[in-house]
Amino acid sequence: MVFERGARALFILVLSVSGLEAVEISSAPIVAVSTYPWRTVPNTAFRGEEHLFFVVKWGLVTAGYSTLSIHGVEPVRGRPAYHIVSEARSGGMVSALYKVEDHNEAWLDQDALVSIRYEKRIKEGKYRIEESTLIDQPKRRYHLQSYRLDKNLYEQKEGNLPPNVLDVLSSLYYVRVLPLAVGQSYTMDVLSGDKVYPLEVKVEKREKIKVAAGKFDTFQVEPLLRAPGIFISKGKKLEVWLTADERHLPVRMRTEVFIGHVSAELLPPPKAVTRLAAP
Repeated sequence: MVFERGARALFILVLSVSGLEAVEISSAPIVAVSTYPWRTVPNTAFRGEEHLFFVVKWGLVTAGYSTLSIHGVEPVRGRPAYHIVSEARSGGMVSALYKVEDHNEAWLDQDALVSIRYEKRIKEGKYRIEESTLIDQPKRRYHLQSYRLDKNLYEQKEGNLPPNVLDVLSSLYYVRVLPLAVGQSYTMDVLSGDKVYPLEVKVEKREKIKVAAGKFDTFQVEPLLRAPGIFISKGKKLEVWLTADERHLPVRMRTEVFIGHVSAELLPPPKAVTRLAAP
């Protein structure tokens, strides 16, 4: 189904299109907790609380609404972490064809900007899954618990990780702190389920755009898999427009689908609250 192909890439910022498989990273050595060197990453993009509201469209059709929020800073295993929450729901005609109710949470270390924990509750059509991942950065290990409600299937997985790995939701926030410049490329490792995606984020151009929230001077960035040809070979791509100021706010996201494209655009807060509160 057309909406199914694009919904998750926009709603939870998974940086691939449906059907694209991740490249698994080989095992990394375990590092003792007492000697682990936490990195420090400068951050002028976000602090404390932040709430962004988006309208999701398939072409000219309103497909639903989504939010990206930081719900303050919380202690996680002795270190402060940003609590990031993403929610999305379909609406109107699209909801009748393919209902989406997604809830994702991530805990991003405040100083190192690396993932510590990730949870999701996904309802997409008949697909139902609840997943929780604990990420032990000092030991470079993850522990995943997953329950497929639609199949009554419970799984536990664990394994090794590369250093400074990010989850799929936190990766956007890490991109926001980077010193973006046209022509520059940045790389990171992103954990999704029990796979790691080696990602390259390329700054394509600087562009002035208009969305529901207003006019913005932006950088257009495109996330790509490092392995050459894999992402483009599917004929799909994801584009993100970030403001060209120090906040690097995401104001538009767009992915190609089987027919046309699906986009998410920033809404002004009063209108967003009204739309999201509607039944």
